[in-house]
Amino acid sequence: MYFYSMMLFKSLGVFFLLLCCQFLQAQQLVYSNILYGGVTGNGGSVANGSGTINFPVQIPSNSTIKKVYLIAARDSLADDITVTLNGNNYTFSDVTIITDGFNAFNNGSSNRPNSSIHMLDITSDIDSSVNTYSLTIPPPNNSFKGVYTFYYLYIVYENLFLSKINCNLFLNYKDVAPITTYNLTNLTPINNTNSVSLAINALQFCDTIQDGSYVDVNGNTIGLIGGEDLNSNLWTCVGPWANFAHYNDSLFGLDDDTSDSLMGGTDALADIKSYVNNGDTAVDIVFTYQTLNNSNGGILTNPIRAVMLSYSTPCDTFSTAATATQDTICLGDSVQLSATGGATYSWYGSFGGLSDTSIANPMASPPQTTTYIVTIKNDSGCVKTEHVKIWVIQPIDSISTTPTTCGNATGSITSHFNTNANYNFTLYDNNFNLLSSNITGTFNQLAEGTYIVENILHNCTFYDTVMVNAVNNVTASFYNAPQAPFSNPNQSLGKAPMEVSFMNTSQNANMFAWSIAEIASYLAMTGPKDTLIQHSTFNTQHFFTEGGTFEVCLIAYNNLPQCADTVCKTIFIDNNENVSVLIPNVFTPNGDNENDNFVIQVLGANLLERLEVEVFNRWGQEVGSRKLEVGSLGEIPVFSGMTEVVIWDGTTTSGKKAAEGTYFYVVTYTTKQGETVTEKGSVTLLR
Repeated sequence: MYFYSMMLFKSLGVFFLLLCCQFLQAQQLVYSNILYGGVTGNGGSVANGSGTINFPVQIPSNSTIKKVYLIAARDSLADDITVTLNGNNYTFSDVTIITDGFNAFNNGSSNRPNSSIHMLDITSDIDSSVNTYSLTIPPPNNSFKGVYTFYYLYIVYENLFLSKINCNLFLNYKDVAPITTYNLTNLTPINNTNSVSLAINALQFCDTIQDGSYVDVNGNTIGLIGGEDLNSNLWTCVGPWANFAHYNDSLFGLDDDTSDSLMGGTDALADIKSYVNNGDTAVDIVFTYQTLNNSNGGILTNPIRAVMLSYSTPCDTFSTAATATQDTICLGDSVQLSATGGATYSWYGSFGGLSDTSIANPMASPPQTTTYIVTIKNDSGCVKTEHVKIWVIQPIDSISTTPTTCGNATGSITSHFNTNANYNFTLYDNNFNLLSSNITGTFNQLAEGTYIVENILHNCTFYDTVMVNAVNNVTASFYNAPQAPFSNPNQSLGKAPMEVSFMNTSQNANMFAWSIAEIASYLAMTGPKDTLIQHSTFNTQHFFTEGGTFEVCLIAYNNLPQCADTVCKTIFIDNNENVSVLIPNVFTPNGDNENDNFVIQVLGANLLERLEVEVFNRWGQEVGSRKLEVGSLGEIPVFSGMTEVVIWDGTTTSGKKAAEGTYFYVVTYTTKQGETVTEKGSVTLLR
């Protein structure tokens, strides 16, 4: 229910009423038949969506069941529900929808769009000798969704000992409105000399104080209905609905309904023969809210679920049929429908998909399982309906993916579907190479990439293309030793020559690439001038022979180069201002071209004027020497900033191999500033 304020209603007055009347509603004719027999029905609702309802009906003896529908009204989207009627289980779901997509209730934030009326043909389960039915409704699965709020049992029976009757069942398919008009047209001609039964099924007409609805038939007000009906199971804002029987030209009210010409309260049954003309083929029924505004500030909205008309008619019974070339198709396919027995045809399906609704044999391409209803009229203007249900095999509901860790195969694909459906699944790569098959629709240990999921049900094959993405959780990091203070990262690490170690602290990586490059100008940051090292190890170190600004980069990745992270740091080393001489303590003149000579390394050779090195055996005899002046120092190759000077090849002055053992050296050098330095030590010769 919703409300407008009193002032708003008074100020808009007639304009508002005229506006409301533009929302002309209609109901869909879902069943019409002419037969010798009768019709009976009973319904009810339950509190909180669950409970038990008893349905008394009235069927004369010697009758044969012709058609029985179990009807349910669903407010908004709701999970499937299985109810029990006299021991038989029936499930209402999307495949039982007859009319769909309307707003059943409108009260500001409490709108109920996507409402629908469901109907099951349970003819084969009904015994004409049974006149009482018990319906048990379980609690809803999800309290946050909509619910099934109303149930009705509609029974048509044949009996050759009874008079002829025309039975019509209309179900709602349009939104509610403050003033709601149902134009019931294209009816079988009415004989008003006998009872003409109008039975209303409604819900949430809370009372007749302010929340009822006036009912008009062809401009005649026949009553104000509202309140709690008998089969409401203690739900105080429910009714009303009609419980009745109509046969042998007589109308009977069941429970609290009466067969007179008026309605009132929870009596939603009336004999309207005095409000129609003989031979009429249309009836207009208008529902007007009792109070179009109240203190709650909204407009009341009372939803109609169904309207039932039954009456005698001058029409004779006639034969009709409706068929389909097949009753089950794959989504996206079409099927030929065909109806016979009439002069004109009108097809209806809640989900559309018809090539033409006004021909006998349209093509149907329903988007989901749909009951198609064809209204067939013969040359005499007599009307019948036939039903054709087309089952549509659907693909799975949806597919979700779990990303893989970049460089690994930890991703997954999960198919979501009704577990009662027996799908077969096959997974292909993007080139349709077969990878795996199962019946669960879940595939694990997948690498990053595009996949094709094939799902097959009842010879219907569907394909979905999905992408398994990758999450790169590699983090590259390292620290160096020695390290500049945290508070001043631009401070020098020390003075060249010096060795700096770089310790890898990367995470989620198994392959690494280091590079160290000297930056040409720290102020200009014009880019790397010279790459000093470039290799792949877990940790690394480098001996810096000269000072400068250096960029140290680590690329860490997991199996694949694209699964990488890069971190770079800038370090600063002061320039060398002194001469340093690096002297080995062992050499191996064995002819393998590795460490075959006694070689010293001089850092800052450009600062020297003269260099002299002498090597002696243990008896003080000179075995090798090298004397270099400033001019010749410049001719010696420089490696990594160091000048390497070969002193002795390990042979005696006579050209023989010197014996293994310890030898002694004296290194003397004079700088350009005139300073003379002498260093003494020993070196071991090994072969």
